[in-house]
Amino acid sequence: MNEMANKALRLGIIGAVAALLLSVVNNFAEPVIAQRKADELNKALTVLASGESPGEAESHPAGGVKKRWSIDGNKGWILELEGSGYGGPLTVVASYNTDGSIILARLMDNSETVGFGKKAENPDYMKIFIGTGGEKPVPRNKNDLGSDVDTVSGATITFTGITEALRDGSNLVKEWEGR
Repeated sequence: MNEMANKALRLGIIGAVAALLLSVVNNFAEPVIAQRKADELNKALTVLASGESPGEAESHPAGGVKKRWSIDGNKGWILELEGSGYGGPLTVVASYNTDGSIILARLMDNSETVGFGKKAENPDYMKIFIGTGGEKPVPRNKNDLGSDVDTVSGATITFTGITEALRDGSNLVKEWEGR
């Protein structure tokens, strides 16, 4: 019995030391990770504004929208949208014209499956949404994609989560613009 108690004490000490080390590492890594995410968002905003400057960020202007920025000169909006993919929550940042049509979109934070859902991080993947949301509806399912259906093959849940977020963003822009 004494030997078993000795082993349990050793394992307890090892576990406590490991937990302490992990908390120290996390304490140093957390600000670096937050800065990296902020830099990625700023880089995406520059691309999404298409040569214009995004205005000041407004936090939580509507359900499903984390932040929004107006594009200088009343040329539209950039929205940071929340969606739900196969791997859980995902963040999509998209720019919209005032008629609700999508200018550009980027998938940011996500936990999608490597090889399938991660394909959506590629800017070429998001090209299937450009120009939709105004007069042409945002695709609701793969059948709406026509020849672009192979782009989303194997990642239906990811596609659906992105589509719903972008469609909701388009509808909000139309509402804000009185359309």
